[in-house]
Amino acid sequence: MEDTFLVQTPEALKAIAHPLRQRILMDLVVAGHARAADLARSVDAPANSVSFHLRTLAKAGMVVEAPELARDGRDRVWRPVAENFRVEPGTAGTATEILRPALAWVERLFTTANDGGPADEGTKRRALVINNVSLTPDEARAFRDELVAFHEKWADRAFSRARQDPDAPRDAYQVLLALGPRDEG
Repeated sequence: MEDTFLVQTPEALKAIAHPLRQRILMDLVVAGHARAADLARSVDAPANSVSFHLRTLAKAGMVVEAPELARDGRDRVWRPVAENFRVEPGTAGTATEILRPALAWVERLFTTANDGGPADEGTKRRALVINNVSLTPDEARAFRDELVAFHEKWADRAFSRARQDPDAPRDAYQVLLALGPRDEG
């Protein structure tokens, strides 16, 4: 299994952009391998829908069948090709497929968190940081590398804990990291 799958093709981008496919992929990474019916229970979706989404992920090269784990010829078991999936900057279609839905999610997340009521536990687990930092090109690369490493450390830790205790209550958290030169235009 690869450590990181780089999402670089329009087909892969379209596949990973769907929120249910993201959940399916995350749960499959945690489990290591699973059947559509198992994933359907974990993401609370119909098995035929999950099966369709698994085939879409397979066409994009993100999951593969694991026939050696099947009980019989009709049984389809799937496994992820990597533990991490990363969209490369500059991939054609990123703004439409990934960025717009992600920014809409950020807006919904913080609109509901700031609706004027008292902060609940869910609100206290959210973060939005917008800042300007003056960096040299070398510092910007180092900052990017540290952000990615920090995120990967927490993702690895979360996946490890989910594998150790799959029945513990967990929520799926989305993380959006963006770093780039500010456009003054």
